[in-house]
Amino acid sequence: MERSKTERPMAGLNQNQLKLIAAAAMLIDHIGAELLPGVLALRIIGRLAFPVFSYFIYEGSRYTHDRRAYLTRMLGLGLVCVAAYYIYDGELYGNVLITFSLSICVLYAVQGWKRQRDGRHLAMVALCLLGAYLLCALFTVDYGFLGVLLPVLAEVCDLPPERRARLPRFLGERLPLMGFGVGLLLSSLQTGWVQPYSLLSLLLLLAYNGQRGSRRLKHFFYWFYPLHLLAIGGVSMLLS
Repeated sequence: MERSKTERPMAGLNQNQLKLIAAAAMLIDHIGAELLPGVLALRIIGRLAFPVFSYFIYEGSRYTHDRRAYLTRMLGLGLVCVAAYYIYDGELYGNVLITFSLSICVLYAVQGWKRQRDGRHLAMVALCLLGAYLLCALFTVDYGFLGVLLPVLAEVCDLPPERRARLPRFLGERLPLMGFGVGLLLSSLQTGWVQPYSLLSLLLLLAYNGQRGSRRLKHFFYWFYPLHLLAIGGVSMLLS
């Protein structure tokens, strides 16, 4: 599935705008966690980041032109961050890029099963789910197994075009977001009391107009995560 190459501006927020909002929220969240832990408002704002990026993992897995490269970039950068954190703190910590890498693996398996509907692809779905669950159980992975499942639930609720056409247009287009919202609710109830504020991200995603935006910011978003953590960590060491 490919996006239209000629996108006309539409009302609402495009993907780039939503990701920039999420990146700003992530920066604010990590400043609050590392530099200003007493300012709870910063952590609340930060709850917007993960769900927005997670929803676009679902979209990215469907629209990417090179599925292998998409997963390789995400996993490779995630493993670099794992190694850096291990050198710094001596712990194996599955950062959010590892969470998203696991999501992509499960998404690819589910998409394969939806195309073929055979036992081999169903077994691949089960194997990917089991592998993701075991990794989340054995190691600390950001947002845990439910976090891995968030974009998967959006994919599961996405109907083929012929079935979607039988539904009212608004409902058919919003089914993936509805499945995603159910997963986000379950995830927010499982974690700390500040996490339910992540449900506010659904208001942002409801404003999504389905367009990517005119600028190609893919590499910016890949590198923003490790570089902003490096900058905050540097400031923290200077202040300590």
